[in-house]
Amino acid sequence: MLLKTLQQRHPLCDVELFRRYQALYQGGRLFRDLIGVFLPKNEYETPQVYEIRKRDASYRSYVGPIIDFYASQLFSAPYAIRATRGEEQVELDDYYALLKEDVDAQGTDLTTFFKSRFTQALVKGVSYWVAEFPQDDGPEPVTRDEWVARGLDRARLCPVDADSVHDWECDPTTGDYAWVKTFSHRFFRPSPASETLCIDTWTIYGPDSVEVYELRYDPKKRPKGDTEVPLVASYPHGFPRVPILCLRMPEGLWLLDRAADAQVEHFRLSAALGWSLRRSAYAMGVFKLKDAQQPPQLGAGFGILLGPEDSFEFAEPAGSSMTVLRDEISSQKDEIYRVSQQMAMSVDNNASALGRSGLSKMADSSAQEICLRGYATLVKEAIERTFELLSDARGDVDLKFSIEGMSQFNVVDATTLVANAQAAKALGIPSPTFHRELNYRVAEALLPMDVQQRTKDDIRREIESAPDEKNSPAAPEPNQGPEDEQDNGPKGRTSEPGTPPGKPEE
Repeated sequence: MLLKTLQQRHPLCDVELFRRYQALYQGGRLFRDLIGVFLPKNEYETPQVYEIRKRDASYRSYVGPIIDFYASQLFSAPYAIRATRGEEQVELDDYYALLKEDVDAQGTDLTTFFKSRFTQALVKGVSYWVAEFPQDDGPEPVTRDEWVARGLDRARLCPVDADSVHDWECDPTTGDYAWVKTFSHRFFRPSPASETLCIDTWTIYGPDSVEVYELRYDPKKRPKGDTEVPLVASYPHGFPRVPILCLRMPEGLWLLDRAADAQVEHFRLSAALGWSLRRSAYAMGVFKLKDAQQPPQLGAGFGILLGPEDSFEFAEPAGSSMTVLRDEISSQKDEIYRVSQQMAMSVDNNASALGRSGLSKMADSSAQEICLRGYATLVKEAIERTFELLSDARGDVDLKFSIEGMSQFNVVDATTLVANAQAAKALGIPSPTFHRELNYRVAEALLPMDVQQRTKDDIRREIESAPDEKNSPAAPEPNQGPEDEQDNGPKGRTSEPGTPPGKPEE
């Protein structure tokens, strides 16, 4: 196949955009490599000054932690995989249980795998993965039992970076991929004495088979478009359709795309403020002399001697322009959180912020939960499509998968949740089931974010197996309300309403 044919790209494949968005999310060295894209050269600015300005600029990513917050919240919610055959729910065989614990034959569990796919979809708008059956050097298996015994049925999932998926076409009737083309570029030295080679590889996934084209060349001599690229491999992939799946974000839920402009503007304003401070923050001494031929004299160890009509003062900027910059930087930071439905996180932790009403915090949590439920729907559909592709390839074509759960999120901070739980228990609601669920929500909120799902499942089982009296509030004392009353006098006496605690009645 000709090189120019393989180099064709789908209109939705924007590798440069993906790289910029990855830099905004990741920061660090990747952002530093692209800093010229985010910090353009000013008009009439000399190259030397521009290089210094780029060197001194620093980047603070706010959108990165927001994306990590959504990913952590979404995949901390429990979920279960159900399979049905017709109207009857069936028990899955060992393969699916092992798949949930190790999806790529390298120890990555299903939750971690799809969390990384979800994170990339928030950054680049789409993420991909491919299903593959293992290969061995033995003969083609004759029966299904032999196929299973040799472990050739253990299909695995492998992530595919969005930058690598260059072209594709969809079936207009089913919406599935008709074919997908991926690309990889790497350098290779056959031996220490050899020159470095460039290796470009194109992999085309069709409905039945996979074709691999590879071109090796000297990086100093790039090939022309009419170069013939050889086919180096072709084999059946073993799936009933193209084994590449994707998670594509709707325009309204592509988080980094919504916040990118505000994040870039925040960086540029911060860089401008830092540059201004470094250039003008040092006050300069100015001598105002009547006679320039008679400069001021320095008195040894005690000061400066000036003439009767001379003066000395420090020159420094008034600071009004810097104040405007600071205000605009703060505004752009708030804008980043506003577009990502994170109003609560954008408020500074000062006295006024800490004193915000409970209704305001509930509104913040509600906005976050709405987004999380929308993301959960997309992720659950992606997991269902993945399991159905694997089951169809393994011959279980009558199995239908559904993902249950992923609907309860700890968007309320632990302090607020504990306070609400204490108030709820004081009401004395006579429902052990209610209090079991309440205890589990509090326990989960108090756990660190990196606790494994297996530990959370153990905690839930322990709470559910505890006696009812452990999951129910103690009965309130007679003549007492839900709150403890102050005992301000002899035993049995209470103060009148409105009497300050500790003050005796008159």
